[in-house]
Amino acid sequence: MKILRKRSSPWVKWAAVAGLSTGVHAADVLSVAHPDEDFATDRTVVWTPLFQAAWDRMNSDLGGVPVKVEPPNALMARLDAFKWQAGSVMPEGKWKVWSGAATPDFVAMANGEAARMTGDAQGPFSAAPEHPDARPGRRLVLALLDRELKFLKPLHRSTSMPLAFRGGEEREQPVKFFGVRGNLSGGFGGMVKILSRDADSHALEIRSDEKESLVLYLPKERESFGAACTKLQGWRKERLKGEHGSATDPSLHDKDDLRIPYLDLEARADFLPALDGLRFHPGTSVPYTIVKAEQRTKFKITEKGAKVRAKVELSADPFGEAPPPPPMTPRDFHFDRPFFVFMWREGAELPYFGTWIGDASGMEAWE
Repeated sequence: MKILRKRSSPWVKWAAVAGLSTGVHAADVLSVAHPDEDFATDRTVVWTPLFQAAWDRMNSDLGGVPVKVEPPNALMARLDAFKWQAGSVMPEGKWKVWSGAATPDFVAMANGEAARMTGDAQGPFSAAPEHPDARPGRRLVLALLDRELKFLKPLHRSTSMPLAFRGGEEREQPVKFFGVRGNLSGGFGGMVKILSRDADSHALEIRSDEKESLVLYLPKERESFGAACTKLQGWRKERLKGEHGSATDPSLHDKDDLRIPYLDLEARADFLPALDGLRFHPGTSVPYTIVKAEQRTKFKITEKGAKVRAKVELSADPFGEAPPPPPMTPRDFHFDRPFFVFMWREGAELPYFGTWIGDASGMEAWE
């Protein structure tokens, strides 16, 4: 294939091939409630600890973690045992949890505050409890995450060639992407930091205009969100220490090649089928059952930054039943096969949002 250099773009020219659908349906994107849950690696999957924050609030309101659950439930056990510091993980002022009796007045109050947070005309939560048979004592927990990161400066959009993304079926799909390459890469050294790199894997973070970053990690093999977060946590603490221009240079340098596909995806999840069982809380005289556990997530990244919005609606009933310069070493950082994306506060133990990009369903088709 002949490569031509185009003065107006740092990207080489490549003939376009057959595209893919530009839209992504919420049903195409999976969700997990806990970072150690298994998932299909040939699908796009999202995880945010916002659901955990809502779960923790429900436990707190009902007197604490249950003393027993009948029958035992693996996902409940993981959620009940999860340890974290929500205040240091979640973006300050960009998330909130509301808890109260499942009444229209409570939902209206939460929607009013949520609308002020997002700047929308109305809040995102259901207008009223959805179950007409709600028992006295039904608890409702609502949670919202709304965060936008802006990179210190925009990266470059590729206008002359696609990125060939290889999903789980190893079939290449041409998609739109952004990044930087050649002599322009060194100008982003203060914004793009390399966390790890070897022949089969790489991880980096892109700094925003606040003390948060977008973290991207292309692993060698199958990993859970929890395993990926553990590795990234270590790499973020123990930074690379290499000479400028070397293979272990911690900053993006001249001749490096960074390529990231555009993402625009939405996920709707109903965790209720996996949360069956009577929960005997120490502060209550009757057991509770989960009757609603829904999450909706929207995520987008461009050359300018990233935006996530997620909402959780969690409800429990007493006795209820659940319804259904120098010489440079050129390096490639191409996110052209399944990879993770995280939104992470500086110094936080966990990200507040993550997604596994296992297919091209959330990408823009190359036309």
